[in-house]
Amino acid sequence: MSKELTAFIERQKDNFIALNAANDDLLSFEKECIFASQQIVKNDFTFKIAQANSKSLESAILNIAAIGISLNPASQHAYLVPRSGAICLDISYQGLKKIATDSGAIEWAKVELVYDNDEFKWNGPTESPSHSADPFSEDRGKLKGGYCIAKLPCGGAMIEVMSIDEINKVRETSKAKNGPWVNWFDEMAKKTIIKRAFKQWPQTPNCKRDRLDKAVEVSHQAEGTAYTLEQYKEYMQLHAGSDPVAFYMMRLRTDEEGWNALYNSFAKGEKVKNKAIADELEREGIETINGYAGIIIESMGVNDESSALELISELTEQEYSAVTNLLQPQEIQWVESIKEAA
Repeated sequence: MSKELTAFIERQKDNFIALNAANDDLLSFEKECIFASQQIVKNDFTFKIAQANSKSLESAILNIAAIGISLNPASQHAYLVPRSGAICLDISYQGLKKIATDSGAIEWAKVELVYDNDEFKWNGPTESPSHSADPFSEDRGKLKGGYCIAKLPCGGAMIEVMSIDEINKVRETSKAKNGPWVNWFDEMAKKTIIKRAFKQWPQTPNCKRDRLDKAVEVSHQAEGTAYTLEQYKEYMQLHAGSDPVAFYMMRLRTDEEGWNALYNSFAKGEKVKNKAIADELEREGIETINGYAGIIIESMGVNDESSALELISELTEQEYSAVTNLLQPQEIQWVESIKEAA
C-alpha cells in the first residue's frame, strides 16, 4: 500500500478506537489495518479506487469499528470491495449471523438453499421445514428458493422462506447485481434471505442491537440496494400509523426504485394485505393534499386571506411544496403575497 493510504488509515485511529470502545473493544486497530491493507492491494482496481476516493475508505474503516465486524479473512465475515467508484464495507451472511447472535436478537441462525430435486415441505413460520437432499449430488436441479431458521432466546424459532422469484426481485433492486450476484450468487441469495429474516427478529432493548441495524444498513449501501434501513423503518412506522399525508410525503421524497422496493418488502403471506393498506394510505394522502389546494383556490376566489394563512401555517415545508405544485401561477403568487404580508 502507498505511504499516503497507510498514513490516511492511521489518521482514523482515534475515531476507530472510540467507536470500538462502545462495542467493548471487540477489535484491534493494528490488526484491522493489516487486514485492510491486504484487501486493498490485492488488485490494482481496488487500490486505484482507494487512492481516488479516500473518504469512502475512511467511512468503511470506521464502519468496521462501529459494527464490530473484523476483516480477518479466516472469519469470512466482512470485506472491503470497490463499488461505484468507492470502497465499501461488504458484510457476508455469516457476518450478519454473527452480529445477530451477539446482539441477543437470536441464539443462532441457519440458512439453506432448496433445489428442484430436493424434498421440501413448509411447516409454518415457527416450525422447521422438512428438507431432505443429497449435499454431494452434482445435479440437485435448479435453485427454487431458500429459508432461514433462527432460534429465539425464548426457545422458539422463526422461519423465513423466499422463492427464487423473490430473491431475483431483490437482485434487480441491487446496483451490484453485475458483480457478486454473478460470481457468488448462492452467497448473495443466502444474505438476501437472512436480511429478510432480520426484519422479523425481536427488537431487543439491548444496545448491541444497534450493531445489527448498522450492519444491515451498511450491507444495503454496499450492494446499492434501493432503500436504506432508516427508510425501511420510517416506511413501516408510517404504514402502521394513521397519517396518510406523512405517508404520501415519504412517497414524494423517495425515488421510484426505492419506493417499489419498500412496497414489495413485506414478508411472504402478508404482502396482499399490507400492499392494500399502503395503497389506501397513499390515496388518502393524495386526496388530502388535493383538498388543501382546493381550500386555497376557494379562499382566493373570495379573498379570504385568513383561512388560507391558517391552513398554510399548519403545513410542513414539504406539504406546502406539494400543495403549491397543484396551483396555477397566479394562485401561487397570491399565496406568496399574503405569506409575505403576514
